[in-house]
Amino acid sequence: MSLENGKISSFQLSVLIIGFIFGASVIIAPGQGAGHDAWMAIALGLTEGLLIAWIFTALARHFKGKTLVEINSLVYGKILGNFISVLFIWYLFHLGALVLNNYSRFLELELYPATPKTLTLILIMLVCASSVRRGIEVLARCSLILVTLTILMAIFDTLLVVPHMDLHNLLPILDIPIGKLLWTSHATAIFPFGDAVAFLMVLAFVNKPEKGRSAVFKGVLIAGLVLIGVAVRNAAVLGQMNPIYTYPTYITAQVIDVGDVLTRVEVLVAINLITMGFFKISVAYYGAVLGLAQVFNLRSYRPIILPIGILMVILALTNVSNTAEMFDFANNGYPIYTIPFQIAIPLITLLVAKLRKLPQIGGEQA
Repeated sequence: MSLENGKISSFQLSVLIIGFIFGASVIIAPGQGAGHDAWMAIALGLTEGLLIAWIFTALARHFKGKTLVEINSLVYGKILGNFISVLFIWYLFHLGALVLNNYSRFLELELYPATPKTLTLILIMLVCASSVRRGIEVLARCSLILVTLTILMAIFDTLLVVPHMDLHNLLPILDIPIGKLLWTSHATAIFPFGDAVAFLMVLAFVNKPEKGRSAVFKGVLIAGLVLIGVAVRNAAVLGQMNPIYTYPTYITAQVIDVGDVLTRVEVLVAINLITMGFFKISVAYYGAVLGLAQVFNLRSYRPIILPIGILMVILALTNVSNTAEMFDFANNGYPIYTIPFQIAIPLITLLVAKLRKLPQIGGEQA
């Protein structure tokens, strides 16, 4: 009996990926290390991110209808395959905890400074646990509404800050050492675009598997273009102060003031930030519980949703001690830490599968 009976369309997959990529990137703005050239770092990172997407979608096409846990068992055998799967599940679990921590800190610093962090984490986790319990199909349907509203809000905010923009703030172009630009672009490729490798636990449930790769590419590309636009907007509005602010997208929305009537729009922006974080946490959370259920041959993943959620909250509370450490890890540690999960595991698994000429159950050559 299948652990997941839901199916999603390729369009829903694209929209869900957009929400997933927006997830933490609207909190920790990608490309910040490049200053006013952040838009260029994002563009270069998007190119590398599409290459990462090509690798893991090639693996998914090779084994249609299989999650990464099932693929690992076929390619490496039960013992080694489960070991590699547990490593990948750890990555998903850790990713969910990191994003959970990011959002709790944002709420603590900008909106609810007097609210205990533990309470914030528990409330966010309960919402995510509820969506995971209902399955990937419900999560995908929610994305159609919430991601659309987020993109419309980004366009609306940009139009309102046009009077505050100064394109001279984007000059001079390439005013950054090439080595730093390349590192920042790689960090951007890994986070947020490379995190889409989590969808190796979701691609098996696309109703038309042959459209899975194009759906992933569309989602990554659209999300990347929106992030480039947001980076240009933030730099044009905030100027030299842009790299200094912890949450530049939120600060940019604070300058909106139309006739002393339309103000405090940043509250709506904060709501959008929270909903996008919900998608990223939920997808990582879903992949972790589904993967564990497959590793241990459980009849359902639902009984372990709450225990895994509690552990995720505990890790979010203890993993990063302060905001400065969070940003340092995101910019310097995470781009190295995730290479085995985002690139090495999918690529090596694909190569081994081709070398062994494994039967492609329900799949075709990539």
